[in-house]
Amino acid sequence: MPQATFSREQLVERLAQVFRRHGYEGASMTRIAAATGLGRASLYHHFPLGKEQMAEMVIEATRIWFEEKVFVPLEGNQPPRQRLSAMLAVLSDYYDCGRMAGMPLVTAVCEDRDRFAESIRSFYARWIATMTQLLTDAGLARDIAARRAHDGVERIEGAVVVVRATSNAYAFVRMAEELPDQLLAGADRAAVWTVRNRFSPLSREPQPARLTG
Repeated sequence: MPQATFSREQLVERLAQVFRRHGYEGASMTRIAAATGLGRASLYHHFPLGKEQMAEMVIEATRIWFEEKVFVPLEGNQPPRQRLSAMLAVLSDYYDCGRMAGMPLVTAVCEDRDRFAESIRSFYARWIATMTQLLTDAGLARDIAARRAHDGVERIEGAVVVVRATSNAYAFVRMAEELPDQLLAGADRAAVWTVRNRFSPLSREPQPARLTG
């Protein structure tokens, strides 16, 4: 068959769709070839180490995407509830309300998960850290914020598993509706909260105060 020509980014996106839809074990070379339009020889030319190298590249692309679309916005200046709602809106699209798994989750449950262990740990540690800081910004004690951040990430990823198992998006939709109230319960939303460092390390000019939400 004629060989498709894609940019590196487009190729990784097509690989991601195969892994996210079929899982790591289910992402056969036949399915990958069909999705990319590349024969086996071309695939091994691009990825000499085979499917493992493909998965690692997709994980890295996913990390970069989450950093831009999820983690950095979670650390932003908006009220905490607004940041949480924005994250859930983005993730609803990314996960297709739970119908599509995320690449870290795909590799975390595969038989070869030890190969990707460090990348997976780093990804979830970053996510939990940004959630913890957000909940601390909202007025929760650090230890409580950390526990709830773990719970929040578990609920999101758990909802994806349930939806994929049942083919019913209700579990993800309900989670997205309930999670902000659950995570922010008991936070002092009316209190003034300030940036973590009130003075810029460069200009030493005071930064504006922010309000909880």
